[in-house]
Amino acid sequence: MIKMVYLWLIIRITLLGYERIAGKKIATHEDEILSSWAFFFFSFLAFFPFFNYITILSLKSAIFSGTIYSLSFFLYVYALANEDASVIAPLYNMNVIFLIITTAIFLNEKITITKILGSLLMLYGVSFLKKDINLKESYKNIFKSKGALAMLFSSGLMAIGRTIDGYFVKNIDSLSYSISIYLIVSIYFFIITIIKYKSIKPHINIIKRKFSSLISGGISNAYSYIALLKMFKYIDVSIAEPVSMSSALITAFFAKYIFKENITIRVFGTILLILGAFVIYL
Repeated sequence: MIKMVYLWLIIRITLLGYERIAGKKIATHEDEILSSWAFFFFSFLAFFPFFNYITILSLKSAIFSGTIYSLSFFLYVYALANEDASVIAPLYNMNVIFLIITTAIFLNEKITITKILGSLLMLYGVSFLKKDINLKESYKNIFKSKGALAMLFSSGLMAIGRTIDGYFVKNIDSLSYSISIYLIVSIYFFIITIIKYKSIKPHINIIKRKFSSLISGGISNAYSYIALLKMFKYIDVSIAEPVSMSSALITAFFAKYIFKENITIRVFGTILLILGAFVIYL
């Protein structure tokens, strides 16, 4: 059992870490809404071996959350296109803090001391992502970045989506539900891009330009989730989720060597964010 935990853990962290790199390659110098369609359509296609899991019930249940995730995923791709991957990856994990708020409001979950302390540690870690002479200036740098702000809004919407997921997946297979969400998100993006361009030529062209990144990004996005589901069979969510956040360190490593990003101080901030998440899940 321990070997299987480590296997799925390595797959989860590696794929999730590379996903943002592929996402940035897809979104760079491209229209954000078109690259959003391409990224998540190929993620949906990567679920091909599991298409038989889709049911009418899962599609109906996924419509509401799929609408929210569409906006969240668009902001995620926009963030990757407009900010360093080593900044976006840690901010992706801020949905943990937003989740504390949304589950308290909608699911009556308690806000504990450990959740507060963990959140404060994560917020402190954020200041190292765009470090300046003091905390105030560091946070100013975050709020001046369109990409960073987009990722924060995306994380907030993701938390709302996760809260809705918590309600629906009680009676639906989680894999079926997730694939249905990807299908709905892909359809939304396709409709919007067709209205915008009035042609499928831009869709064909972006596939030609970014084919290798779309394949690697789609597989990374889809199967990092499959790995998470597999992890849940062996360890609790309270361990699986914070450990998964260490994927931000993998993203930073790739970003340094692929995009030549300066990650030194950001790695320290990312570690603080991960530690904060562990405190929250205690």
